[in-house]
Amino acid sequence: MLTNDSKREKSLGEHIVRGSFWMIAARWAIRLTGVVSTIILARLLNPSDFGVVAMAMIVVGMLEVLNQTGQKLAIIRHPAPVREDYDTCWTISILIGLGIALVIVILAPVSQFYFHNPTVVPVMRFLALRSAIGGFENVGALDFRRNFEFDRLFRYNLYPKLISFVVTISLAIALRNYWALVGGMISFAIATIVLSYAMHPYRPRLSLAKIREVWSFSFWTLIRTIGWYLNFQVDLFAIGGVAGAAAMGRYSVATDVASSPSRELNEPMVAVLYPVMAKAQHDLPRLRELYLQVLYWSVIICAATGIGVALIAHDMVHVLLGPKWTGLEPLVVWLALSAGLLGLASGAYTTFDALGIPQLGARMQWLRLLLLCIAVTPVAVITRDLQLVAATRFFVTLIFLPTLFFAVGRTIDVSPADYIRAFWRPFTAAVVMSSGVWAINFIVHIGGVWRLGLDVTAGAGLFVTSLLLLWTLSGQPESPERDILNVARAQLRAVSRLAQGLRYPPIKLARPGIDPDGITSSVGSSEENR
Repeated sequence: MLTNDSKREKSLGEHIVRGSFWMIAARWAIRLTGVVSTIILARLLNPSDFGVVAMAMIVVGMLEVLNQTGQKLAIIRHPAPVREDYDTCWTISILIGLGIALVIVILAPVSQFYFHNPTVVPVMRFLALRSAIGGFENVGALDFRRNFEFDRLFRYNLYPKLISFVVTISLAIALRNYWALVGGMISFAIATIVLSYAMHPYRPRLSLAKIREVWSFSFWTLIRTIGWYLNFQVDLFAIGGVAGAAAMGRYSVATDVASSPSRELNEPMVAVLYPVMAKAQHDLPRLRELYLQVLYWSVIICAATGIGVALIAHDMVHVLLGPKWTGLEPLVVWLALSAGLLGLASGAYTTFDALGIPQLGARMQWLRLLLLCIAVTPVAVITRDLQLVAATRFFVTLIFLPTLFFAVGRTIDVSPADYIRAFWRPFTAAVVMSSGVWAINFIVHIGGVWRLGLDVTAGAGLFVTSLLLLWTLSGQPESPERDILNVARAQLRAVSRLAQGLRYPPIKLARPGIDPDGITSSVGSSEENR
């Protein structure tokens, strides 16, 4: 019989595995929709169209991040929230959303002086509508994440993206300009709000009864979120001010293509980690175990995808985006490596939040932002070289990570040896993958979609095989490799059962009173027997 502790650990582990499956499925379904959308839009629109929207979104997004004050995380973290907590969270979101929309409208004329592009003004004013309506999303939908209902969260995240995809592509075909992208964003916001009330029965009311409790946690979360957003925008902001819309559009698309594989696998797992950690917030050894478990998964994912995308950058740009985007290859290489490194930091901020010390995460985000501003801004202004800007982002991230790992180590007692155990096998497997792909390309002289397919297949096979071999040579410790092997075995057993079932179909035998299809028959029924 399981003890209470072992039952709890099993339950938490199951939540991570099951939740990660649904969240990764959702993110990849959304990302697949986004990739298809980007490929289609890249052939219908020009780089300057993407650049105009990217310019507007720097200002709009920087203001919209103010609505991420952490009020939602406070609800998820709360051990027993009541109606007043939910209603206060909803009211705060509405007030901030309306305030942000007003500020966007006011700042829109000013933005054209920095970007030297008057088309940014109407785009920003239209996007203010998204901010105004976004705060009305049903706060009850937080229960999907709080109660580990990740299957419902899957549908909640996916359906608005599908609606936005249809609207964006339709508008792009009809208009052939940047308004297609803007219309898609607005449709996504509207669909999310409608779905939030359709999927959850909670009906919020205006209230500020718990504003003191919510704000005490959410203030530092807001500061951290602002730093997080600016970290992703500082290079785009610098490029937009000195290089124009076309250059900014190219850099924006390169960032999306390069970082998507790492982010869309890693971030869903971290999203699952927060409610699980919140349940164990007073159990420091358990928090440490959860952090190391997720860190190891992050290293596997980010080593494979970051280095993998860098290896196939040339063919990926040419095959997926087309000739208009030639020259993005060096950008994709640096940005993919940078995204892979940054993914390793994801679980750290979740750990700080779960422990109730979001101020530490805020300080770390602003430290990284300071380093980026000091390094990236002069490079962009002096050289106007997009590749140098991307390379600078990579090296700043590389320098910053040890500081973050040290902060986590001091907080939950993670030693340098723990980090080494998490890093060495995945990165060694990535080196084997890189060497194998280079060797194949040296021997086999093909190009285009065929080489892209060969590199992806061979790279994935080499990475997984070498990772499992290193794990076996290390004595098969309890780590994600065991989970990978168990999943592979389960899939093989499922395929074997399916094949056996097709070869020997089951024979249905009728029982008295029940026909072969399981429907009650009148013949031999108890009523007739009586």
